[in-house]
This record gives sequence, C-alpha cells and structure tokens, in this order.
Amino acid sequence: MAGQMKLIYFDTKGRAEGTRLLFKLAGKDFIDCRLTKEEWAALKPSTPKGQLPVLEVDGKMICESNAIARYVARELNLYGSSNWEAAVVDMIAESCSGIGEKAFHALYAKTEEEKAEAAKSVTEVLQATDKLTAHIKKGKFILGDKASLADTAVYSIIDLLQEHMKELKMDEYPTISELVKNYTEIPAVADWLKTRPGNK
Repeated sequence: MAGQMKLIYFDTKGRAEGTRLLFKLAGKDFIDCRLTKEEWAALKPSTPKGQLPVLEVDGKMICESNAIARYVARELNLYGSSNWEAAVVDMIAESCSGIGEKAFHALYAKTEEEKAEAAKSVTEVLQATDKLTAHIKKGKFILGDKASLADTAVYSIIDLLQEHMKELKMDEYPTISELVKNYTEIPAVADWLKTRPGNK
C-alpha cells in the first residue's frame, strides 16, 4: 500500500471528483489539494504533462484522470477481486468515458443542428450503457453488495450530465438510475456530497 496520497486539482469537481469519491468510499485519508490559478501557474512546469489532475504518491506524480482513478481504485480494493471483475469494472468505466466524450460535444456544439445531433449521441450511448449495466450488474452495485470504481464512474458521469444537460430524462435509464440512487445512499458518499468544500 502506498503512503498518503495527494490529489492536486482546482477547487471544483471536474476531472478529480471521481477519485475524491473513491477515497471517501474506502474511508481512506488523502490530501485534497485545491489550487488557485496562481498556485497552478507556479506548479505547472513541474507536472508530467502540464495538466491537472495530478496524484502525488511517495514522491512520484501520476497524471491523466482515468489512470489516477484506476491506480487509486486498485490501491483501495475498489477494482474487484479477480481479473474478470476488473474487466467488468473497465467495461463500465470505458462506457462512462464514452458518454463523457459525447457530452463534451453536446455542451460545446455551436449550431442547433449540432446540439440536437450531439444530444442524440448522448442518448444512444446512455441507452447502450444502461443495457450493459443491466446485463452485468450482480446486485445492488455492479459487482454485488460493494460499490467499486465502476459505480463511481457511473455516478460521476450522471452527476455531470444532470448539471449541464437539464433535458436529461433519467427515467429512460432505469438500471443506471437505480445504481446512482444506491450509490448516493452509501453513508460515506452521502456525507461527502453534503459537506464537500463549497458543495461543488
């Protein structure tokens, strides 16, 4: 097990919130370092790619949000208990990344036609992910009774969509909706959602 980990990002959810949730889910202390623009300008040259988030572990830095989340999940036993379960987690996590890519296009589309086409793409990938989730979910959560990186990825992307796409109709995705409800009812997660800095 690595020593205390330091997650460096800005004072917002963004690309670091999923990893913050993993720490809370596991009850693991970490340093939640939230930078101002001025602090980031000073730190940027020393980071691997000049991008955030970055995770500091035993004097080393890990970049790329998905790599960080997977590293933390493995360290905190939130990646399943077998290679097969890890593959299941990866399927869901990759699906959520795909939703995020489509959502990005929807948020930054310029014309009404582009917005409509992008929103349709988001709906299609959500439907596919809901179908996948229904097919592989083993219980209250993806892997059974214990939440993992997979459930965290689902919650995180839906949280993002609900914040930025007000027209989203979650009743069209029943399996994902149930999963998100179960996830937010986990005491450690519920507490974090109420008390996180600025609640944002």
